Amino acid sequence: MGCGSSKGDGGGGAKNDNPPIDGIDVPDLDPKYPAPKPPENTKDDIFKPADFTAIDNKAKQMARTNASSYDAVSRALTANCTTDLQKARAIFVWLFHQNIHGSFYSGVTDPHTPRGYMKLIKTGKGSYATFFALLCREANIPCNVIRGVSKGDNYEVGQQNVKGMDGAWNAVYLAGSWRFVHPLWAYYKEKQAYEFGQPPPAGTKRVSINEFYWLTDPMKMICFHNPKAEPWQLLKSKWDQKKFLDSPQFTEDYFKSGLMLPRKYNAIIYSDNGICIIDLDHQAFEDLRVDATVIKDVNQSQGENTSPDLNMGDYVTVASSSTRKSAIIRFPEKGRYNADVYGGKLTSETQRPLKIVEFRLECSESAREPVPFPLNPRDGFGILPAANQMGISDPNPDSGLVLVKQGQQKTFSFTTTQRLEAEATLVHYHNTDSRDFHSYISTRTTEDTLTVDVIVPDEKLLEFGLEIAARPEGGGRSFVTVANYLLVDENWKKRTAVVSPTRGASKSELERIRQALITATGKTDIAKLENAVEEFERNSMPDLGDLTRARQRLVELHLANLKKTTRDRKLEDLERAIDAAKKSHVADQLVDTKEMADAEAARRQLKRLKLYMHKVMELNKATISEIHSYQRPRPLVQKVMQATFRLLGEPNKKIQDWSHIQNSMRRLGRNSMISRMRRRDIVDIKEPQVNDAERYLGETNKILVRMCSAGAGTFYVWSNNMISEHQGKGTLDPTNIWGRTSKEDPYSRKSKGGSVQNSPRKEKLVESWNFKDSTPRGQHYHNDPGRYSPHNEENTNIKSRRNEGWGSNTQPSGKQQDTVSDDWDPNRRSGN
Repeated sequence: MGCGSSKGDGGGGAKNDNPPIDGIDVPDLDPKYPAPKPPENTKDDIFKPADFTAIDNKAKQMARTNASSYDAVSRALTANCTTDLQKARAIFVWLFHQNIHGSFYSGVTDPHTPRGYMKLIKTGKGSYATFFALLCREANIPCNVIRGVSKGDNYEVGQQNVKGMDGAWNAVYLAGSWRFVHPLWAYYKEKQAYEFGQPPPAGTKRVSINEFYWLTDPMKMICFHNPKAEPWQLLKSKWDQKKFLDSPQFTEDYFKSGLMLPRKYNAIIYSDNGICIIDLDHQAFEDLRVDATVIKDVNQSQGENTSPDLNMGDYVTVASSSTRKSAIIRFPEKGRYNADVYGGKLTSETQRPLKIVEFRLECSESAREPVPFPLNPRDGFGILPAANQMGISDPNPDSGLVLVKQGQQKTFSFTTTQRLEAEATLVHYHNTDSRDFHSYISTRTTEDTLTVDVIVPDEKLLEFGLEIAARPEGGGRSFVTVANYLLVDENWKKRTAVVSPTRGASKSELERIRQALITATGKTDIAKLENAVEEFERNSMPDLGDLTRARQRLVELHLANLKKTTRDRKLEDLERAIDAAKKSHVADQLVDTKEMADAEAARRQLKRLKLYMHKVMELNKATISEIHSYQRPRPLVQKVMQATFRLLGEPNKKIQDWSHIQNSMRRLGRNSMISRMRRRDIVDIKEPQVNDAERYLGETNKILVRMCSAGAGTFYVWSNNMISEHQGKGTLDPTNIWGRTSKEDPYSRKSKGGSVQNSPRKEKLVESWNFKDSTPRGQHYHNDPGRYSPHNEENTNIKSRRNEGWGSNTQPSGKQQDTVSDDWDPNRRSGN
């Protein structure tokens, strides 16, 4: 029956909670405790779940501990705990394993004992927050009960009435700072709030603890709970009640989805001419998905016509770029809608990512032509995951949403790692036969590019879906869709909704608008000047030279911003500058400038550099430790590490000493090897460093390096790509560098006539090596390719070579290492 059972529960004991007992007064706050202030570090800084496994197991095993007194429970739980954090964790886990609502408390009369307080919780006279505080205080851990407004299950997004939204949670003082803990929401599936001042009833117990509500960081906690006492937000910048209620309804999964709302969205989003767009940003090269479900709230859309067969799924789509996912909602009818946004990685159990945020959408305009999108692909618009598997990258345009105008030629280009065959299809909602647009599309490919040209047809509704498919040349495989684009009128928002005519602005209002434009022209704030131009043009005001000067000033500011961000070489700032320029009122004067070309070239290069780091960042500490633990490294490994550290700026003389490389690999923090590689920009690398690194790699080949050490294989690819980038070739090894099986000589390629022509090492994109030709002159690789010895087959002694200590992960004598596999894991120790 667990800890909560009384002596009379078993056998023929009473199955009731008689006699009733009165509740007790427990102070929420102790004035002797430290004052509330923001913590100096985060949950992840102080709590590593793996470090608390033994404590969790012990607390679970002690679930039946005698709960007759707080002292007995505290002594049993905190024995052998050396820190308050360990003690609090033991209490937290023990409390989860109490069967409070499933036990009986017949004969329990003292509410000042743990069993007595469990009886109070079951009968609605006590709370988990207060019980947790009592247990912590008994262990001399400062713990307060915090009360305020909670967005529980009964909360409706956008709700302003806080009646029935009272909640209680804890602030516990651990590791030198106050931390939030919410036992009730951590233990039960339902997120309940107090009703009429009474603690919520029992919910559905979780199988395991929801760890989000253990040591929750303040910036996350404020999204769900707003304390009545503002200092207990533990935030530097406080939220008022309005900001709390106006914020979207997040879920815990939002904070681990890898996605982030890029600007301050409110819980209620109002449509812009019949359209809503919800943007979510993420790190580049993250394979994340976004989906949205939109349902019309018929009960709250009084007086609005609602089609009985309305399927909003036809009016919702997602457009992606390398760093942003945008959910686009088009409203066929006026009214109120609820939008659930899902995001993150797909799991094997679900066909869509987890729900991360909820909005209320208000549409006050009726769409002019309420038609569904011409295409609504499952993975949305943009480059698709299948493209990466085929070696396709660097899409241009980057976004899946493309603004076009009638008769315009639009080019879609990609970088490829092999020659492909391509086909493209253009689809229009009113013309479902894509063959009618065949003459408007052309495709062409080279060894390293795929290009699709589209001439935008003349249609009344200027909106098309473009589907691009590809397959390896001459392979006979089926075409696979690698990218989808939504082509819309460049004035698509203005032309998709019926907007009620507005009364003309007054004379004083027009004067204010003109003065605002003049003021903004004299300053350097691009956003304010763009808004001033927008307002000026929207009111169709006469120029008088003010608009001309403002537009010229916009051009100057955007060009200066493009120059600055190109020079600073920070990818996020550069992408914002390019995006702002392309969306500017003077975009037509910016797109063909040298500054824009330089900025886009720098952006492409910075994105390649980030891609080069992709596999390096996946390496775990064990893989790196394996390399620097070698006392006598294999020559191939040593050459790769010499090339890597030479590119990081280490003097050539120092890297001849393996111990110097070992020490450099052992450094932590900002000076760690991975941190240095992440910060290394191609413009900081000198010509002698590149020449030395190329010489080192010239004595190796990547497959044999990989067979010696998985980690060294990854460093080989990074170094090779950095050299190629410095030489201006911009070619790269694909992310899955070991997936190819071709046996062509990597230093040669066939001409059109079939003869073999030599080509520089870096000009060739990644090919697998031919073992017959990959052995350095005068050397021979035996059945263990990680060991190399002089080329003398009569006198070769494989066993003696293996016993000379060529590395820490030596294979047993006579055992061959694995050959190259298609599913190589960079974190797997070589030889395993």
